[in-house]
Amino acid sequence: MGVQRGGANSATFEVDVLVIGSGGAAFTSAITARKKGLDVLMVEKDGQLGGTTAFSGAVLWIPANPKIGGEAGDKRADARVYLQAQAGNYFNPERVDAFLRNGPEMVEFLERETEAEFFHFPYPDYHPEQPGSSTVRSIGTYDYDYALLGEHRDLLRQ
Repeated sequence: MGVQRGGANSATFEVDVLVIGSGGAAFTSAITARKKGLDVLMVEKDGQLGGTTAFSGAVLWIPANPKIGGEAGDKRADARVYLQAQAGNYFNPERVDAFLRNGPEMVEFLERETEAEFFHFPYPDYHPEQPGSSTVRSIGTYDYDYALLGEHRDLLRQ
C-alpha cells in the first residue's frame, strides 16, 4: 500500500476495498480489511491525512470499553438508553446494538494489531441530564511518535 500523488485521473487501481477519507474510522476500516488480507486503497480529498480525528484529539466514545473494565465499569444497556434519548425518532436499534457490541472489540483489536494505545479519559456524556448518561465512556489515545511515519509524516494533519 503506497501513497499516490497526482490528479484524480492520474492512475487506475483495482482493489478489494476502497476507503474514502483518512480519519480514525477510515483508518480503522482500512487496517481491518488489510489484516483480513484484502487489497485496500484509501483516498483523501485533502492534501493531508487525519480527517476530523486530527482536530478532535482522537478521543473516542465507546461504552463498556475495556479501559474501564467493560460491562463491569459501564452497562451497555445504560448507554443504549442514553443513545435512544439522544436520537429520538432517529434511533436505529440494530445500528446502536451493533455499535455497543463491537465498539469494545474494536478497541482491543486496534491495541492488539496496531501501535495504537488507549487510556481512560474521564469525560461526561454531552447531555448528562439524559437517562443513561455516564462519565466513563471516553477513551483517549497516547501520543505516537510521528517521526516513525518516515517520509509520510508530512502528510499528517497537524
